[in-house]
Amino acid sequence: MRPLLRALLAFSAFTLLSAIATPASAYTWMIRHGYGGCTTCHADPSGGELLTRYGRAQSDLLLRMRYGSDSVSAAASQTEKPKDDSFDSFDDDFSVDEKAKKPAKPATKPSAESTESGPSSSSGFLWGLFEQPDWLLLGGSLRAAALLRGGQVRVFPMQDDFYGQLKLGPVRVAGSIGAAKVKASSPHARAAQVTTNQGNEINLISRTHWVGLDLGDRGDLLLRAGRMNLPFGIRMSEHLMWVREGTRTDRESDQQHGVALAYSGMNVRAEVMAIAGNYQVNPDKYRERGYSATVEVLAAKSVAAGVSSLVTVAQADRVSLEQAKTLRGAHGAFARFAPTQPVVVLLEADALHATRRDLGYVGFAQLDYELVQGLHVGGTGEALDIGYEKTAGSIAGIDTPRTVGVGKPRFGGWLTADWFFLPHCDLRVDAILRQESAFSLLAQLHVFL
Repeated sequence: MRPLLRALLAFSAFTLLSAIATPASAYTWMIRHGYGGCTTCHADPSGGELLTRYGRAQSDLLLRMRYGSDSVSAAASQTEKPKDDSFDSFDDDFSVDEKAKKPAKPATKPSAESTESGPSSSSGFLWGLFEQPDWLLLGGSLRAAALLRGGQVRVFPMQDDFYGQLKLGPVRVAGSIGAAKVKASSPHARAAQVTTNQGNEINLISRTHWVGLDLGDRGDLLLRAGRMNLPFGIRMSEHLMWVREGTRTDRESDQQHGVALAYSGMNVRAEVMAIAGNYQVNPDKYRERGYSATVEVLAAKSVAAGVSSLVTVAQADRVSLEQAKTLRGAHGAFARFAPTQPVVVLLEADALHATRRDLGYVGFAQLDYELVQGLHVGGTGEALDIGYEKTAGSIAGIDTPRTVGVGKPRFGGWLTADWFFLPHCDLRVDAILRQESAFSLLAQLHVFL
């Protein structure tokens, strides 16, 4: 058996065994609180970006650091553990006043910074300065970064995005608008451009924009058309992680235009998307068409595992710039769990295939530890091999050599600290060490509106 295939099978077996053998919960930091679904806290059925009102309340109760006496956080006000094993059990985990759609008043006296309903008044849009009507959701992310690499320091804006959603009966209209300034050769942001400035100029970008229709009596089916995040693997903010770069499924600029159907049930969460291509990329030969799909099952109380699959074809490859028809795909498994409440573990392993390449693979294992509410530390290990190039050299029978990451495994590691120090604010620092790359120290100041 080839070393590449052995490594892929070993990584996949480790992922599946971990999901089966370990008591677990569902999604990143929310997993440790017994939360399995995404639709209660996010407008997108797979999570990320725009928060619902309930999501804003939970970000205040669960994520940010509490200073001094704590009488309003979820840990302080929760009197019993969640009873339901379901992806849509958010409203059962914490008592909710159905009229106000806000967490019920805690048993203890609220602190001065909180409202009588639990979360502080600053949890709303623009720190509560603007009261949104029921049919409107607004949000945004501003992220500044400082990068130390190879003895050089760069300071730059990493993200300037604003989000919105209109909901008129069963119809939803959602989208984002922002700005980006990247080098001409950068693979990031370019695929999301609306304007066509070149070089180092600022461009207007739109990562997502779609029209949706809520189907079914319980609103558990959502049909959407537009430019959307691809339903694949674990939805995460680290767009530079190899598992998101290798599968081309990050939230930075890998979104595609198409039609998607999402289901959020009691024990199953699934989404399938027919990919029509990215119409913010030109010419047409670089547009990928195909499908992306993911299914996740809540196997037991706070244990979730899933599988994903993606196949696209284009007349030329936008990333490698190969001017030949390219069919590529990614297929794999993922798991999310919390062995104890302070600890969250995420695992994903995917096989990669592409025209003119042997089978490749990518995967990661990530651990997050919450020292106290609002302060997280953790580590990530990752591996990547995009697949050995089959193209022969100029002499028949002589192939191009295998290199790290191309025919041989490439390994990397991250050490992370993330501090949610104020409402709507967090400071994150990542130390990143990867084979064939210089050591990087990345600091990010993130503010969400």
